[in-house]
Amino acid sequence: MKHPGCSMDLKQVASEVSKKSKIKVSPKDIERLLGAIRKSSDPWDIIDKSDFPVPAVFQSIGILKELGLVSVSKKGFKLTSHGKDIVGELHPVEDISCSSCGGRGISLEGFSDIKEKFLKIQKRRPKPLRKFDQGYVTPITTLFRFALAFERGDIVGKDIMILGDDDLISIVLGLSSLPNKITVVEIDKRITDFIEYVGVREGFKIDVQTFDLRHPIPKGYTKEYDTFFTDPPETLDAADAFIGRGITTLREPGSAGYFGFTRREASLTKWHDLQKLLLKYKIVFTDIIHNFSEYINWGYEEATKAWRLSPLKIRPRKNWYRSALYRFETLDGFRGNKKNYGRRNIYEDQESSTT
Repeated sequence: MKHPGCSMDLKQVASEVSKKSKIKVSPKDIERLLGAIRKSSDPWDIIDKSDFPVPAVFQSIGILKELGLVSVSKKGFKLTSHGKDIVGELHPVEDISCSSCGGRGISLEGFSDIKEKFLKIQKRRPKPLRKFDQGYVTPITTLFRFALAFERGDIVGKDIMILGDDDLISIVLGLSSLPNKITVVEIDKRITDFIEYVGVREGFKIDVQTFDLRHPIPKGYTKEYDTFFTDPPETLDAADAFIGRGITTLREPGSAGYFGFTRREASLTKWHDLQKLLLKYKIVFTDIIHNFSEYINWGYEEATKAWRLSPLKIRPRKNWYRSALYRFETLDGFRGNKKNYGRRNIYEDQESSTT
């Protein structure tokens, strides 16, 4: 398969990358990568613009380098003169999303008081820890998640469950005074202590439990909530554990769940498998918003697989990790995940790169 503006066989390159990386890569992925390299030389920016798993991106660059199409230097990656001739008129990757909402399609205009308070409060949050695979989103992302759920009717007067909350959406919910009840289930006691402290200081109540979601959710939380939020690690087991636990907490058909899932550590094949897995629980997807969530560089990049794989050891200069935001609703006969994973590592697979 040759792109109209590219004399190179993208299908052959994709096949070679898939074989070497053991991650399914498409010709479209290679096309987008070449467009990203035309636009940027920074490895982390190229990952962001390429929008497929990090290990496969770096494997692709290695193969393109062997073919003499890409050069690698201390300044970054760039197309060689031969690469430019081969790529031809291939369109560079452009970001033309709305500058006001970042492509999210909603506004924060009605929440200026909450925004001002939360931006101050979150500055004292605990730093992310690698052992918990933590990496929190920008505070603006958290506010937009809240605003989207508000718009969809999933906040006002609702009982809300948050499964893992290093993003601190429970604090935004508390500051809003709009939900009926807020519960947080989180493994990191630093975070649960911080949320409880803020709740007491700001005068709102949050039920907080320090808990490992590899184990089934306590019975007292099942079928008790209208809405849940979670942001699972990007393996199928971890997503099933976090999202499946969330579904067990939901009260009735029409209840809503929100979760993030990225392309940085998940191929479209994994997205397909995740969607099949979740549909078995009798839910229906209502929204998938591309690159809705932007993550702050977590500070332990040099200890990650992505760093080991990168041919250039350059720390990120700007945020590069993003994920799509999914929303779904439950249908008649819905069910969740009550499987016990024990102490098994469910946080890494072939496509992982930030652990």
